[in-house]
Amino acid sequence: MNDITKNTENTAIHKEMKLAEGLLLRADLMKKIEQLQNRIRPVLIVSGDKLPQENPNKLLAQLRKAIQDLQFLVIRINKTNNQTLVAEQGTLMEALAKRDALKMLSEKLRNIRYDAQVNNSGDANLKTTIDIKKLQTEMDVTARNFRELDSKIQETNWLTMLA
Repeated sequence: MNDITKNTENTAIHKEMKLAEGLLLRADLMKKIEQLQNRIRPVLIVSGDKLPQENPNKLLAQLRKAIQDLQFLVIRINKTNNQTLVAEQGTLMEALAKRDALKMLSEKLRNIRYDAQVNNSGDANLKTTIDIKKLQTEMDVTARNFRELDSKIQETNWLTMLA
């Protein structure tokens, strides 16, 4: 066991849970880490003989523990994503990568669609150089594929036990 994982006593991150619960716990831990950092900043330096409102060493210990817990939980999540199959998509990890790509494509197509609009700027010589209807069709198909895949992923998250 290395230094960052040896101090992870039996807490919520060790219990048996669904993948979706682990993902929610990960989000909570990330918020907790950010909040601890924000609480540490104002107590690092005080003037004269004043005492800090909170003990920075205790806060730092809590921060280290939260990061250890996050590391342990992320390992469990990643193992689960690599071992779990999603219908017609391969592993959950592959489905997540495909969903991310669909989301990116959808955003880029939407930006291109917006940029391709010819405004009434008074210049009658302006024209769009791409087929807007074809682009819109691709946008619609991409958005539908994203929604369908996202639904499969969410369903899998709630049906799968965390490794």
